[in-house]
This record gives sequence, structure tokens and C-alpha cells, in this order.
Amino acid sequence: MSLSENIRLMRESRGLSQSELAEKIGLQKQNVSAYERGVKVPTVEKLVAIADTLRCSTDKLLGRNLP
Repeated sequence: MSLSENIRLMRESRGLSQSELAEKIGLQKQNVSAYERGVKVPTVEKLVAIADTLRCSTDKLLGRNLP
């Protein structure tokens, strides 16, 4: 799966709206929406913040299956 799909799936699995995730990481909802649509790619710093907020690894968001 793609980064955009993984962000959406993890956000939904945590029961967060786009607005709630955006607020927790200091962004506007439009940015989260753009990440989930694949229109924008988060910076490394924002990717780490998203992963921390969603309680998952950046590898999981990036779709990397590590042993």
C-alpha cells in the first residue's frame, strides 16, 4: 500500500478524524487531506509526528515490511 493509504487506514483505525490528527500534529486539516489523497508528501518531521500520534512506526506508514 502507499503512504497516503497507510496514513488514512492508521488514522481511521485509531478513531481519529482528519481534523483531530491535524490538530495533534500542528497542521491544518487540508494538509492531512492532501497527504491522504497523495497530493502532498509529508516532510520527515511531519511523518515522524504522524507516526508518533498514530502509535506506529514510520516504516509501517511507508509500507516497509521489515523482519
